[in-house]
Amino acid sequence: MIQNLNKFTFAAFGQILPESAPARGFPQEPGWTTESVSFFPGPVWVSRVTGMPTYLDFERDMTVLAVGRPGEELEYFYLDKPVRIHPGIQIAIIPRGSCTILRALHAQGAWEPLYPLDAGVLQLNIRNQIEICGIYTLFYQEKEKGFFFKGESHDLPELIYVDKGSLHNVVNGVDTLLTQGEMMIYGPGLWHMQYAEVNTEVSFITVSFELRGNDLDSLFNSRIRLDSEGARLLRRMLEEREKNDRYSGDLIVCSLQMLLLTILQNGGKPENRLKTPASLQNENGIVNAALTYISINAYQKLSVPLVAKECSVSPSRLTALFQERLAATPGEYIRRVKLEESKALIRAGKLNFTQIAQMLRYSTVQQFSRQFKAKFGLSPSEFAKSVR
Repeated sequence: MIQNLNKFTFAAFGQILPESAPARGFPQEPGWTTESVSFFPGPVWVSRVTGMPTYLDFERDMTVLAVGRPGEELEYFYLDKPVRIHPGIQIAIIPRGSCTILRALHAQGAWEPLYPLDAGVLQLNIRNQIEICGIYTLFYQEKEKGFFFKGESHDLPELIYVDKGSLHNVVNGVDTLLTQGEMMIYGPGLWHMQYAEVNTEVSFITVSFELRGNDLDSLFNSRIRLDSEGARLLRRMLEEREKNDRYSGDLIVCSLQMLLLTILQNGGKPENRLKTPASLQNENGIVNAALTYISINAYQKLSVPLVAKECSVSPSRLTALFQERLAATPGEYIRRVKLEESKALIRAGKLNFTQIAQMLRYSTVQQFSRQFKAKFGLSPSEFAKSVR
């Protein structure tokens, strides 16, 4: 099963770097080179880190990091935060489809290829031969006020359960707000993003899994309020994940299977199901394409007419769809994405505010500062002080 990266599980292989550090902890001294590296389906090679440490960070799409010491079996981690890997450690990047990572290498360091890894026998998940074919991630996440995840898609269903606070989930072009005690399962292959309100902290459980069966559409893309039994099953899954003893995997699979069966029997009381792709496929596609385009092109000069042209609709049509689905205009959403990107740049600490404004294509740094304070309630400089 893919493990969550933390300082205890990863201690034998390297260190977890602070995400709030400048450049996310990557070295900036002479001799170091940082580059984006993409991986695609195909042969997976195990290499040895030689000479100097390697720094890695997630950039795009689901990435599995395999690491191991010489003579020992590889362990698998979900790469969702920056890490520093010791020299001598064996390493492989396993994309879920395709992925892009950031990698920093020293001029005196390298990855020395060792042998190909048979992707057909990789033990990356818990398997069950009935309904749940595999569980890939099971995390409890505690996020800061104003949490924002700009989005991704993958071929796995993903369960989200809000334990504290509230969380916006934009799935297939529709924004659904989940509050404490509510859950949703994103359908496989759907682009989705998440965010919390500026003054709201949120804690939630995420489970991504492979599912086999017929007539499963009723599970996906609806708001479901769990009863006490459903919440107990989720807590049992987390407890068994921490125990990690001989039968924990079986109990996790059984608990999730029981939860899904309960929902299929309508025990979870689905509410406000998203409109089906069959009835609103075109509208869903327009909003989804717009959200994806804005996310990918956050550092370009964006406007509502430009985004509408890319989606082959008029600006007024795009605005109407955004207001219906997201309760926001396309212009407001563009500003939201750019401002969230600016927070990441401020945390990195490499650019001044003028450079950040220019990078995100603001007309002036004053315009950037006004929008930042209007959105987050503090100026860029006040925010910078709060994260350093």
